[in-house]
Amino acid sequence: MSTILVFNATGMQGLTIANRLKAGGHHIVTPVRTEEKAISMEEHGFEAFVSDFKRGTLVTRISQVDQVVLQIPAQIAPFEMVEIANQALSAIKEAGSPKTVFVISSTFPDHKVGKASVDARVKMKELSLELLPEAPILSGTEYLENFSTAYRGAIEGTGTIPQTIPPEYPVNYLSWSDLAIYVEAALKSTRLEGKLYRIGGKEGINGNELARRLGLILGKELKYIAITHEQLHGFLTPILGESVAHDYAEFYEYQDTVGQDLLNPDTEEIRSLLDIQLPDFEEWAKEAFKDRL
Repeated sequence: MSTILVFNATGMQGLTIANRLKAGGHHIVTPVRTEEKAISMEEHGFEAFVSDFKRGTLVTRISQVDQVVLQIPAQIAPFEMVEIANQALSAIKEAGSPKTVFVISSTFPDHKVGKASVDARVKMKELSLELLPEAPILSGTEYLENFSTAYRGAIEGTGTIPQTIPPEYPVNYLSWSDLAIYVEAALKSTRLEGKLYRIGGKEGINGNELARRLGLILGKELKYIAITHEQLHGFLTPILGESVAHDYAEFYEYQDTVGQDLLNPDTEEIRSLLDIQLPDFEEWAKEAFKDRL
């Protein structure tokens, strides 16, 4: 059994990763910001320690683990993402560079484009390549759980799926569980290099096809509705605050227009390298909506 330090295990993606690794027999350690969160994580069966996420409070604990999963929360300002990544990557390096997988849970281009919300992700990649040149970086697309959580009310109440992505454009969605499968395999693998790998599910599905296929699972007619980025901004503001909602909307505006191709990566090569099998869309939907079937 190895000891693995998982960053951001209090978030749903990080918690899914931590639970899968724990189920595989690993001891999970996670940094948290408060004693209350430490107690909550310990109730999940993890070892937690309070940290300000600065290098000084991370190095000692990282030096005691075998592997690290670094995941940066997305619902924060771009400069905060970069600062947390810089502190964490520096701490991992100072602690002796245990095997690390860096997860950036969104798409981003190879180079900066002049938008803070996009460039922060590029900067995190650059910091990783500089400080931990052997660590693979996994860049995810959109999560299927958007439909079973944030948009579930609209799907069940009005039969609509609101999204900023144009309905005709394919997206290679992945689930939180898919991400955990990738991370677990990447920690085991000796075949990945210190570079960016774009990850997703098994196939690209456009909005209209997604509505048809999810509708068949739920036994109701669904319609994919394209919403504007201004509408997204308004929806997110009471949840995230004005500043972060603006950053989110700006990021999605880039991703849904100039960066559309990033949403539909060919994942066959990375899945082959890691020798993993992912469930198809229908399998995910039946599990995610099983309480409504």
